[in-house]
Amino acid sequence: MKKILTFCIILLAGLFALSCEKVTPVNQEEKTNGEQTESGNEQNTPASGKILIAYYSYTGHCKEIVTALTDNLTADVLEIKAVDENVDYNADNYKAGSNLINAINANPDKASSYPEIKAVDRKAEDFDTIIIVTPLWHSRMAAITQTYLFQEGAKMKGKNVGLVVSSHSSGISGVESDAKRLIPEGKFYASSLWINNANHDKRADLVKDWLNTIGL
Repeated sequence: MKKILTFCIILLAGLFALSCEKVTPVNQEEKTNGEQTESGNEQNTPASGKILIAYYSYTGHCKEIVTALTDNLTADVLEIKAVDENVDYNADNYKAGSNLINAINANPDKASSYPEIKAVDRKAEDFDTIIIVTPLWHSRMAAITQTYLFQEGAKMKGKNVGLVVSSHSSGISGVESDAKRLIPEGKFYASSLWINNANHDKRADLVKDWLNTIGL
C-alpha cells in the first residue's frame, strides 16, 4: 500500500511539472535578422525602406553603373549636376579637376571651397538607405559629388550608406575617407564597390554580387 501511495505522489508531481513548463517556439526570422557578417559587423539593412541612389557622372560610366543598380533595386535616382556643365575636366592633363580637389583639400570645412551644383529635388532625410555613385578624381572623391555631400551629409545621420566608385585604375581608399568625412554619422556598409576600366564591362554582375553582400 505504501509503495502504491509513493508511486501516485511521484506521478502527480511529474504531471504538475509538465503543466507548468512553457515551451517557446523558435522564430527563424528572429534568428537570421541582425546576424553577424563575415567582417564581424552586424548587417544594417532595413527590413523595408526607401532607397536613394545619388550619382555624379562625367564620362557616363557612373550613369551605366546606376542603370545596373536600378535593374536590381527599387530606388529613387538623383543626378548631381554642376552649375557649369561645360567644363572640360579632361583638358590640360585634368587640370580643372585637380584644381577643384586641391581647393577642397586646402579648406574642407569651408563652403566656398566646393564647386557649385544645381539644386537637388530629393531630400536625403526622406530615405532609409542612400547609395552614392561617384567617379574618382586624383585619388579622391569627385569634387562635384563632394559638394553634394557637404550640403546633404549631415541629413544622412543614422542612414545606411553604400559607396560605389568608378575609376580608371587607382584604389578607392581616398574616396572612402572623403565619404566618411562628409557623412560622419552615416552607417556605412562594410564593403564599398569599386568598378574600374578593367572590369567595367562586368558591372552588372559586380553590382548584383555587391548588393547580395550588403543585403539589399
